[in-house]
Amino acid sequence: MNGKLGIVALLSVFATGCFQGYRIVPNDRPKNQWPDAEAKFLTRVRQLTSQDQGLVKAGEAYFSPDMRRIIFQAYPKGEHEYQMFTLELTADRQPLPHTLRQVSPGGGACTCGFFKPDGNKIIYASSYLNPDVANPNTYKREGSNYQWNMPGGMDIIEASIDGSNPRQLTTELGYDAECAFSPTGESIVFSSDRDGDPDLYIMLAGGGDVRQLTNEPGYDGGPFYSPDGQRVIFRSDRKQDDHLQLFVINTDGSGERQLTPHGPVVRWAPYWHPNGRSIVYTTSLHGHHNYEVYLLNIDTGKYSRITHSPRFDGLPVISPDGTMLMWTSQRGESGNSQIFLADFKLPEGF
Repeated sequence: MNGKLGIVALLSVFATGCFQGYRIVPNDRPKNQWPDAEAKFLTRVRQLTSQDQGLVKAGEAYFSPDMRRIIFQAYPKGEHEYQMFTLELTADRQPLPHTLRQVSPGGGACTCGFFKPDGNKIIYASSYLNPDVANPNTYKREGSNYQWNMPGGMDIIEASIDGSNPRQLTTELGYDAECAFSPTGESIVFSSDRDGDPDLYIMLAGGGDVRQLTNEPGYDGGPFYSPDGQRVIFRSDRKQDDHLQLFVINTDGSGERQLTPHGPVVRWAPYWHPNGRSIVYTTSLHGHHNYEVYLLNIDTGKYSRITHSPRFDGLPVISPDGTMLMWTSQRGESGNSQIFLADFKLPEGF
């Protein structure tokens, strides 16, 4: 597990007064041991989306408050931009393919769907109102052709659960996306480059009263409120372009802390466990050909590898009750990114 190494590193950097992240080393083992290693944390692994549903690839899924529905982005067959979809689950958390519904209007790129805590609304980012606005900001993954575009016409949209009644919440020129509700549903945290540099902002749930949360050179994005609503976890490449690392900050802008050190390893897509102590995230610690999901206690530095599979495993989220992990993986027969779900056991110390 190597968690002890993280604690030792934490103590040493605090002693020097220059803490810049926990030291995390690869949790390697032979491939023939991967199934047993993964089964310590994940059981009943099942695939929720597939090409049979008309989805060339799908990813970045989030639970509804009652855990009976998910929202995610996917490429429908014949299209070249992500659209937003919802899918219902049975009481046993199996997919109901006939409930698959596109909830975005089409005509633009979409990303970052999220449910309002009362379960009555969704938000997502879309460029459908201004699909042709360019943006110089992009994210590129080292060692591959992957590039994440940040359209200048992308805004945050609120809609009913079925996608009806879409309403624009942001109107500034530039990229407004990567949005999530606070636990009370009263505010939304998001990433925006409205001032030229992608930073974090907080606004009221209905739009308006926008205030800037971070203001450092480089990209800040992928923010999520802590379960108590007092902190925000996020990713940033502010020290090295495209080399994302994890940070946490109080919602009043104080107490920013870097959780993972700068260097060649990319760490991104952090998401809170409901206990407010630990997060799951995506890392290139095993190489850009094999992204994996890791677990980190942000108070102690203890960590563990969760997924063990070739190719990509990432964009993890934990269910509101802490019993399930949902993530994007290329472990399926098609080899394309699809959404997977498993029962999740939190190990001791997290």
